Amino acid sequence: MAIGDGLVLDIERLVAGGEGLAFHEGRAIFVPFVLPGEKVRAVLVREQRDWARAELLEVLEASGERVEPECPLFGVCGGCDLQMASYAAQREAKLGILRDALRRGDVLRRGGGAEPFEAALGSGELGFEASEPYGYRNRFQFHFDEAGRLGFKRRSSDEVVAVPFCPIADQSVNDWLAEGFGSSVSAREEMRPFIGGAERFVVYGQGGRVWLEGRHKRAEVEILGDKIGFDPGAFFQSNHGMLGRMVEAALAGIEGGRAADLYAGVGLFGHFLAKRGARVVMVEQNAASLALARKNAAGPVHEWHQRSVDDWCLGPGAGRVFDAVIVDPPRTGLSPALKLWLGKKRPPILSYVSCDPVTLARDTRELLDAGFRLERLTLFDFYPQSGHIECLARFVGD
Repeated sequence: MAIGDGLVLDIERLVAGGEGLAFHEGRAIFVPFVLPGEKVRAVLVREQRDWARAELLEVLEASGERVEPECPLFGVCGGCDLQMASYAAQREAKLGILRDALRRGDVLRRGGGAEPFEAALGSGELGFEASEPYGYRNRFQFHFDEAGRLGFKRRSSDEVVAVPFCPIADQSVNDWLAEGFGSSVSAREEMRPFIGGAERFVVYGQGGRVWLEGRHKRAEVEILGDKIGFDPGAFFQSNHGMLGRMVEAALAGIEGGRAADLYAGVGLFGHFLAKRGARVVMVEQNAASLALARKNAAGPVHEWHQRSVDDWCLGPGAGRVFDAVIVDPPRTGLSPALKLWLGKKRPPILSYVSCDPVTLARDTRELLDAGFRLERLTLFDFYPQSGHIECLARFVGD
């Protein structure tokens, strides 16, 4: 095979990131915008020793789950991967990606034997929390095109595509775009006093209001009926409806006691732990985020530590008994130091929020080996129309 070669491929399944997997002459070929069971014509665009990537030219035999994308920019804009798939097909694809990660991670290989990973989940299956397929997303990063208008990055390019409307956006964001700011050739000049020479900024929208990075120092959104404050320029989950449901699942069964909120961010989990009567220890390395956590989870019995989670694990405060621990680590997952601490303390409830099924599988295997029991694993579909996966794993420290 060589770059530019045309191929006819049978798509077996979707893999992490939302691309389709096929095989040609024993080599894995990844193709975007395809569905399992389809036969497609594609052109080779990248070649590695063990795998290659191809671009879709034509669907020769379409899946029954293929649908017409709602966005005219689908495939041009780099934001969505799966609008060609029914929501039912997206659900099955994402659950399949998670199952595959768990199998590859050898989650339940114990004592030289192996058993189906579903056996660890009680119900025998993974949970799936569905979102509204469209109109769900609250957070966007907009870029300026050459004319100064707002848009998104073109797929696999730094070029900016002007975007007057986005089907996955919360209505607040689309209303803001429709008012003319997004299509205005002066958008860059209007924002310059707030962002200087930056060529991008973040917009948050909820409940008919938008907050702009730089222009607004603090955003305040409603989660489960409570106001949570954060910096609109910093990371905060982009699907607030799903976020509330994840918080409830993560904190189920926690009442009172002492709880640790590790990688606490702006104190979202800490806030709701405090409402449940827990004495909360929040650990967050970023000073600005921790300052917001002090406001979101205020109270005389709580603690806030500006340090890395690894450093905190080695300090005296980590030696106490914890009734519950919430961890929301970066994509790299749990550090060795934190896993060692969790294995020693083995809190009765451990809720692990993950944005990467591969590192989740690795950490799950090690937590099981440390004596935890996996109570349930739920995929929360924060990002319909994309291949991104968010999960909540609930462990019991028997």
